[in-house]
Amino acid sequence: MLAMVGIFYQYMISPLRADLGVLDAEIIRLRSEVEAGQVVRQQLAAIKQGVAKQIEELNQLKQILPERKETAAVIRQVHQMAVDSRLRIKSFTPQATINNGFYEDWPILIAMEGNFYTLGYFFEKIGKFQRLINVGNISVQALGEDATQATSIKATCTATTFVYVEPQTTDEEESE
Repeated sequence: MLAMVGIFYQYMISPLRADLGVLDAEIIRLRSEVEAGQVVRQQLAAIKQGVAKQIEELNQLKQILPERKETAAVIRQVHQMAVDSRLRIKSFTPQATINNGFYEDWPILIAMEGNFYTLGYFFEKIGKFQRLINVGNISVQALGEDATQATSIKATCTATTFVYVEPQTTDEEESE
């Protein structure tokens, strides 16, 4: 009887105990994976919230950076602001864009005549414009003998608007 119990133990119980040890190790490994997954799940909510915030900020920035398809309208509006300020436009020359990653600079050379009041009014309108426009390289000269009350100076400047460039996505990024 004792020999039978020994044989039963050797062939039936002993392999089951070895399997039990392997299964216990597997349970420990799986529990640690579950815990790691729960940590990631908790972080996922924070990451999703961060992404939503970044998208909201991007949409706000898009309001001040026109997309390429809107640039013609922005140029027309800058030209109209100069005309509305009672400046006489001598030249209005859009230049080539300068790529800066997610946006491009689009400088516009403007030569105009008016007086200091109308020039200041134009710069004020540019400053209050809904789109981001920088004015630089300002040069102002008196007209001299050709001056009138309405036209006493000639000015040149570079008005630079900024154009949002949509990032290029690869096929792999689109599938994710």
